[in-house]
Amino acid sequence: MLKMLHDEEPVLRAEITALYSVLDHKLGLRGAEVPITFGMDEKVLGSYLPPSYDDEEQFQFSLFFIGFCMNGQISKNDRINLYKHEYAHYMTRHINIPDRYNWQPGVHGSAWKYCCSLIGAIPADYYIEESSIKKIDYESVLERPSVDHKQVQLLDTYRTQRAIKNMENAKIKYEIGDTVTHPKFGEGTVQDIEKQPSSVRLHILFGDELKVIDQKWLVKTEYKKVSER
Repeated sequence: MLKMLHDEEPVLRAEITALYSVLDHKLGLRGAEVPITFGMDEKVLGSYLPPSYDDEEQFQFSLFFIGFCMNGQISKNDRINLYKHEYAHYMTRHINIPDRYNWQPGVHGSAWKYCCSLIGAIPADYYIEESSIKKIDYESVLERPSVDHKQVQLLDTYRTQRAIKNMENAKIKYEIGDTVTHPKFGEGTVQDIEKQPSSVRLHILFGDELKVIDQKWLVKTEYKKVSER
């Protein structure tokens, strides 16, 4: 079974790339050039991973759901919608979102829904069988709801908490010359410190390679000062 699934990868990759090429041509993007990988996740149908310090940008899809030889394979319409769903996530990183569609935060917020409306994707944050055949009223989905006093209070609280968090993230907690250990790159030495309004970026030399890493990731358990181990 696994061999059969892996043999299907070139066909599925070609199907996805063909769709993304059409969308790229329409939007002036390069999503078809983003690497596509496959796995056997039994809970997540697909995902878009933006570029990070450690990993390259990529699309991931589960053969458990889209493999042709799987009994529980989703329909072709739903499969195409899944591809569009993840492409919409890619779009949020690569197109300018009008201010009027930035009112709802979150991965599946209004910006993502706006991108869905441009390519005909279903703006649902979870899989609903055969939802791809339903007609969507995008204007209703994208309409900003009126804000009551309770919502204003919650928003103010969120902004206050965010401001406090940004102030904490902007505090420099490392010094030039500090040695840290990284689960992937090994030991490195802080070469430079770049203070931002709401963060601190550390330039760390791992062997012959210089990496720029946000300080807030360093203070988590996976990154440690050597002296703290």
